[in-house]
Amino acid sequence: MNATQRILLRFAGFALSAATVCTVGAADTNKTFRTTGYFVGLTQATNPVSGKPLYENISFAGHNLVNLAMGRSLTDKTHPNQVMAMTFECDLSAASLVVYDLASSNILTTIAASTVVDSVKHQDLQQKGPNRAHFVAMLQIAQVGNPTNGLAGGYFTVAGRLNLDPATGCPRPVIVVLDRDSLDKVVDDIELPASLDPDAEVLIERTGLAHLIGVVDAITSGKTNTVLVPYGGLSIRRELPDGSGVGVVSSSAN
Repeated sequence: MNATQRILLRFAGFALSAATVCTVGAADTNKTFRTTGYFVGLTQATNPVSGKPLYENISFAGHNLVNLAMGRSLTDKTHPNQVMAMTFECDLSAASLVVYDLASSNILTTIAASTVVDSVKHQDLQQKGPNRAHFVAMLQIAQVGNPTNGLAGGYFTVAGRLNLDPATGCPRPVIVVLDRDSLDKVVDDIELPASLDPDAEVLIERTGLAHLIGVVDAITSGKTNTVLVPYGGLSIRRELPDGSGVGVVSSSAN
């Protein structure tokens, strides 16, 4: 083997190593977390006696949103492994609500993807990097499901907080007793009762809490209703494996 061949082989080996590093790094640029949610919903109705307009409450939970995104009725219980999750880019430049399959560790479809995310970070004493963040995000609701049951659009404005890994900057869960923030009481961020949106695993770790307002264009039994959401709560919990499949939708998605 001459000198030129040895140099080429070494270069090829270096290129392969670099490609491997880049692939690993790319896989770590976003994280997926099991997220439970409850949404207070109001839609327009009419008083059957007087004919005057009235509010109709159609509040719903994360599992109901998952059902619509997958083209099923709101109350379907045949797919317990399909749950709501939330994804974040590690630099907090993008986020999304997704349907995640616990059995295959894959994201099946996107419920809503961010069009913009802004954040501020905080570094506690004795930490080697930022370990907490607050964020505000605009999420565009996707057109998913089918003409009988689905989502036809809408948006969420989400405000919340996250724990961060000081070494990587990525969101990460911590033990629930350590997941505290001085603004929780001010903005009324609290853990959701398990009865509202059940989770198969006991809550031990949590990545953060959030609240939201928005509008959901929901298709149920072939009829589209515009649902105002004056309040919604999210519990961003444990990290989920991989989350390949659909993956994180970029912030430019509509």
